[in-house]
Amino acid sequence: MRRVVVMICVLLLVSTALALAEEKGKMKADSDQEMKSSCARGKALFMDTSLGTNGMSCNSCHAGGGTKAGKMGDTEIPPFAHVGRKYPMYSKMAGKVVTLDQVINSCITNAMKGTALAWNDQKLADLTVYTVSVNAKMDDKPESMEKEKTEKETKTKEMEMKEKETKKEETKK
Repeated sequence: MRRVVVMICVLLLVSTALALAEEKGKMKADSDQEMKSSCARGKALFMDTSLGTNGMSCNSCHAGGGTKAGKMGDTEIPPFAHVGRKYPMYSKMAGKVVTLDQVINSCITNAMKGTALAWNDQKLADLTVYTVSVNAKMDDKPESMEKEKTEKETKTKEMEMKEKETKKEETKK
């Protein structure tokens, strides 16, 4: 009798574990599909002029869906690259630490002359998912940014050479 009870318990545990594993797999599949759907909706919103009132979309400044360098007036805008890793970050323009959601809303209200999306609005989540999903090649930078990068690399090399010279002189003494 004891063996029967133990066997029933083992069977119940195994069947419960299998059911939970199946449910977890289904949840993962649902989660992946929802992220893909959110990204697709975000991409559509990125190209949509209805978020603003002046006929602009996110793509007006962030060319190629964020994959290419763009412009907003005289300001050169680099393509997106690992945007999700960069935020939250300090913004000189805002004078404070901002999140990616806040930056998106800033673009909507300032550049596109629209109304900021509520923090719990699915449209804001979808735009954020899409923006984070874009990982542009950084070789498509505006010329001024490339020049700035080259200048920084040159200064860094010059500093390294000076440090080596200083160390050599100190070693001689």
